[in-house]
This record gives sequence, C-alpha cells and structure tokens, in this order.
Amino acid sequence: MYTRRDSFAMTPCWYRGVHQPDGRREREEDGSILCTCRHCRKQIRSREGKVWNLAEGLDLDALAASCMSSHFSVVDAADGVVIARYPLPEGSDEEAIEALRDRLCAQHGIEPGGDLEVRLVSHAAILGKRH
Repeated sequence: MYTRRDSFAMTPCWYRGVHQPDGRREREEDGSILCTCRHCRKQIRSREGKVWNLAEGLDLDALAASCMSSHFSVVDAADGVVIARYPLPEGSDEEAIEALRDRLCAQHGIEPGGDLEVRLVSHAAILGKRH
C-alpha cells in the first residue's frame, strides 16, 4: 500500500518539455546562457533566451556552428529537430539573405510564434576567433 510520502509529482517540464529559467543566469564563452529550471531544478541552456533545453543534452545550435559554412537551418523548436539546411551563396549581402529567409519561411509555412523557426548560422565570428 502506498503512503503519501511514496508519491511523486511530475514537473510541468516533464510533461510539456518546456523549461522555464529561474535564478541567476551565466553567459558561456560561445554566447549561450546557462540557468536553472524553476520546475525540475536542472541546468538549462539557451542561445537567444527564448527556447531553453537541458544543458547536458544535445545542443543543435552548437552542432550546427561546428560546420564551416554559413547557412539557414529550419528547426522544429518544440521537438529539437533540424528539418533542413540551406547554404548561403558566397558573397551574399544583407538584402539577399533577407530574401532567402523570406522564401524559406513561405516554403515551410513558418509563422511567428509557431514551432518551426528559420535560424541563420553565421561563421564570421567563429572564423575571426581562429586567426
């Protein structure tokens, strides 16, 4: 027979997979932000401060940044899955990059506030650190 002290409550982030930051935030060398989840009290990480994932899990943005060319990634933020990658043509200016972003949003049916996102992975800063 179970007693009250044997029962465990599941945290909201276990059900929905959405972590919420709590407490002090620290910035890493790569620009990501580390914090603690207010529900499960585990270490979480975010690149832009809006989507938080477990810090010890696979970081898709860091993985994408390890490749040597700039590109757009179409990401399902809810599931943490990269759906597609589109390389940027060499010598693209800001106008061409915005046009490609708009075309990809239309092609994949991406709407503001939805689960799908288009992320630009630029390597200008990374290459600058190497030299």
